[in-house]
Amino acid sequence: MSEFPEKVTNQHLLLQIVKDIEVLKQNSVQILAASQDHESRIRELEKRGYQSQWIIALFTALVSAGAVLLLSNFLSV
Repeated sequence: MSEFPEKVTNQHLLLQIVKDIEVLKQNSVQILAASQDHESRIRELEKRGYQSQWIIALFTALVSAGAVLLLSNFLSV
């Protein structure tokens, strides 16, 4: 905390409050910018994950088709 002069007046108190509000405002702007950056990074990671989902689905379908083909050939013999 900053030190007040020996005789504290309303004007001194108001000036200190204004300075404190300015500091809080600067901090909140920095926090908001950081959170927006984190959100954009998370969205990019999610987007990359969703783009590769079709590969996993295709691989699963091929493995399932292969298993069904093997079982049907084995059971028909």
